[in-house]
Parts: sequence; C-alpha cells; structure tokens
Amino acid sequence: MELGLICGIVLAALTLSLVLKKDAPAIAFLLVLTAGVILLLRVFSAAGSAAQRFSGLLSQCGLDSALYLPVCKAVGVAVVVRITAALCRDAGQSVLAAKMEIAGAVLTLSVCLPLFEQVLDLITEWAV
Repeated sequence: MELGLICGIVLAALTLSLVLKKDAPAIAFLLVLTAGVILLLRVFSAAGSAAQRFSGLLSQCGLDSALYLPVCKAVGVAVVVRITAALCRDAGQSVLAAKMEIAGAVLTLSVCLPLFEQVLDLITEWAV
C-alpha cells in the first residue's frame, strides 16, 4: 500500500509539474520540491522502523554499533546529497549540483573515519 501511495504522489506531482512548467516554472519547481519533501518524510518514517529491526538483528549477532553506524550514516549522507544534487540540476544549476556531490564525498569520508579506525585497530591486534 505504501508503494502505491508513493507512486500516486509522484505521478500527481509529475503531471501538475508538466502542466505548470511552461507558464510558471518557479511554481512547478516548488511543487516538485514539496512533493519530494513529503515523499522523504514518508520514506524516512518507514526506514526508521526498518533501522530498529536491523539494529536489533546486529546486536543479536554481537556486533558493536561502532562498526555499522558509520555505514548507516554514509548511506544517509549519500541519499540526501543525491536528492539535493538532482534538485539543483532540475533548477538548471549543474555547477551547484557538482559542488554538492563533492561536499557529499568529503562528508561521507569524515563520517566513515571511525569505521576506518576500528578496522585499523583490528588489523594491528591481529598483527601483534
């Protein structure tokens, strides 16, 4: 049911955007932006329960959250950057979209630094 609702929202926003694009491109862009925010809120609410279940499964396996939390953060950064860059491209700002993607890559690396530290600690423990 959730997928049907999401598809309906996307198709309605797409249709209205195409109708408005010729006469009022700014309103069409705001409509697409609003629809995107609504969709993200719905998806994030569904992803929250999935993340809790995933976290429970990993804790049952005995994995420390320091190992998988950076990966989850990196995925979140990637999703936000991709959506923001797509919106910039839709608005005709491809240079701004490229800068957003570079910033996303740097942020992803900084989010994953704790994971790299954990991996290096494991390697040094095994080497000794």
